[in-house]
Amino acid sequence: MRIKTLIFIFLLNFSNCFANSLELEKISISLKDFIVLKFDLFMQENTRNVFSGGGVLSVAYQDINYNLKIDEKDNIKLYIVAHMDKNRYTSKKYYPKLSDCNQIRNKIFLNKYGYSFIKQKFNNQINEEVIKNSLEEKIFNISTLNETLKNQLISNLDIKINVIHPRSEKSLSCGGKITEPELALR
Repeated sequence: MRIKTLIFIFLLNFSNCFANSLELEKISISLKDFIVLKFDLFMQENTRNVFSGGGVLSVAYQDINYNLKIDEKDNIKLYIVAHMDKNRYTSKKYYPKLSDCNQIRNKIFLNKYGYSFIKQKFNNQINEEVIKNSLEEKIFNISTLNETLKNQLISNLDIKINVIHPRSEKSLSCGGKITEPELALR
């Protein structure tokens, strides 16, 4: 009797699992949700680029957070908050500059600084076309998107970056269209 009961319970659970798996095929994900997912996966993978060389070639950060929002008009807003290393910059007299803000964007999306090593001057490796191509290749490579829709989504993509210094009055914010070679102070 006990074995029959166990078999019955097993078959009942098995049939429920099979029925649940069939329902997954009926559910579709919206394009907005899929774009958010692609951005999230991309950002998780590429924010670590900012930490490489930190303190030697660029500013050292202790963490980076991001948030992506798509409104009802399909405008995309990417918010990035980068906290400078508290131990290093509490005592060291270095304050963030616009080039640091731009380098965060450049390292995440292109894994390049975009500035010369010694003088920290903009070096023209970063331009609108390079950024656009990177976005198309890494995030908007969705088969259901035609070129017109890709271009519209990219042109509607704004970025805002906050670089948080241990002394809050020294923090910096920049932003603009993501494809702009140099973002502006906000």
